[in-house]
Amino acid sequence: MVVGDIATGTEVLIIGGGPGGYVAAIRAGQLGLDVTLVEKDAYGGTCLNDGCIPSKALIHGTNLAHEVNNAEEMGIHARADVDLKGLVGWKDGVVDQLTSGVEKLCKANGVNLVEGRAELVDEKTARVAHGGEGQGSETIEFEHAIVATGSRPIQLPGLEFDGEHILSSKDVLALDELPESMVVVGGGYIGMELSTVLAKLGCEVTVVEMLDDILPGYQEDVKRIVRGRAEELGIDFHFGEAAQGWEEVGGNAHITTETEDGETFEYDAEKVLVAVGRQAVTDTVAPEEAGLEPNDAGFLETDHQARTDVEHIFAVGDVAGEPMLA
Repeated sequence: MVVGDIATGTEVLIIGGGPGGYVAAIRAGQLGLDVTLVEKDAYGGTCLNDGCIPSKALIHGTNLAHEVNNAEEMGIHARADVDLKGLVGWKDGVVDQLTSGVEKLCKANGVNLVEGRAELVDEKTARVAHGGEGQGSETIEFEHAIVATGSRPIQLPGLEFDGEHILSSKDVLALDELPESMVVVGGGYIGMELSTVLAKLGCEVTVVEMLDDILPGYQEDVKRIVRGRAEELGIDFHFGEAAQGWEEVGGNAHITTETEDGETFEYDAEKVLVAVGRQAVTDTVAPEEAGLEPNDAGFLETDHQARTDVEHIFAVGDVAGEPMLA
């Protein structure tokens, strides 16, 4: 224990308040266990705050606008004037309602909520650093622990996120002005969802994918339908190209790609979304201090009961591997 620490104890310590962590916390509380849930950012995790829910909310809003703008064959002649800032504000309201609901559910089931970043000290102890100057830290001793720290977007060398030209999915979901053009690096489900949202709002979208089709891992009939509908929206696809780097030219992002044969291509866009997948977040929790070692893919391996190699420590959600979906 460091000087200034507050020492507490709990039967079940859960690190991470996303769909894996908060559901585990609520269930453990319902079973009468003493539960402590530590979250460093926002309850609900990526899914509720920066992923599935806000993405689906924007899809719903842009679908409405797109239907209005394409209803001439029904005798309806109208144009939807989309205020992106207002649409994002509505999306944020949806998110706030759900995340506050998660917090209330946890409290209603007796879960002790702690805000801060938790890391393992050993196989029975964690230290939580509280945010803000002078907030200090506390040491929590536990009988069982659940690591549910989720995942983050993968950054490509040479295309690191800067929040201005090179964007993550989180950045795109928070845009309050529609860019005239965007290159989307990656044709997976995240790239395709956000590509269609942007295209329906009138953004010129180019998708660059290093494989020979979109949606790797999905069946061909699904790929065909999604690709066909995207092309109807004017989305331009370029397959077999890997993004290599970028530079700013005239206020835009000038991106370079390369094929396996060494052929290079160049694209210009106001913004670039890099959506090439996600990686498990294990570095913040110091798993090695408790005897845990992520595998070569970066995940904490578990058995059929979600136990790690340390019997009383479990791992759930994205941090435990595929499928990385809530």
